[in-house]
Amino acid sequence: MRTVAILAIFGLSLSACSPTSYSGFAKSGVSRETASRDDTSCSVEANRLFPSATFTTTVYGGYHGGYGGYVGGSWGGYPGYYGGNHIQTRDVNAGMRAEHRRDCMSLKGYSAVTHPVCTEQQLAGRQYTPVKGAPKPAPNLCAIRAQSGGVALVDLSKPV
Repeated sequence: MRTVAILAIFGLSLSACSPTSYSGFAKSGVSRETASRDDTSCSVEANRLFPSATFTTTVYGGYHGGYGGYVGGSWGGYPGYYGGNHIQTRDVNAGMRAEHRRDCMSLKGYSAVTHPVCTEQQLAGRQYTPVKGAPKPAPNLCAIRAQSGGVALVDLSKPV
């Protein structure tokens, strides 16, 4: 029983970390391949103009002092210790790359869009074919993880 409860808590904590939306770009009359190619060219240009500039910083945990003294004929208390260290990494150009990519796609006629991720209840074990092109958000569209590892949009009103 205890193992089941631990697994349930673990499953709930993992689902809480899952994304609830997918952000992309939409443009009427454009195939998914063209949208992907335009997005890739904008990303390559952004990476060329604003290359990764990663800085690492070691954050020290510091010294946590102990206490002690000579009490009743013996030494007591506990010794101090040094906290664990960790390394923080930051790419200072990441924001500029993202902004350039958005601007580049906008110049090509795309609009930034956000689609919700499909829930298990919405899918209910049914199969859907991916939506063609780069559509604008609609109540019946949601995103799923594709077998290829990418994201696909599906129309919940058109099961296979």
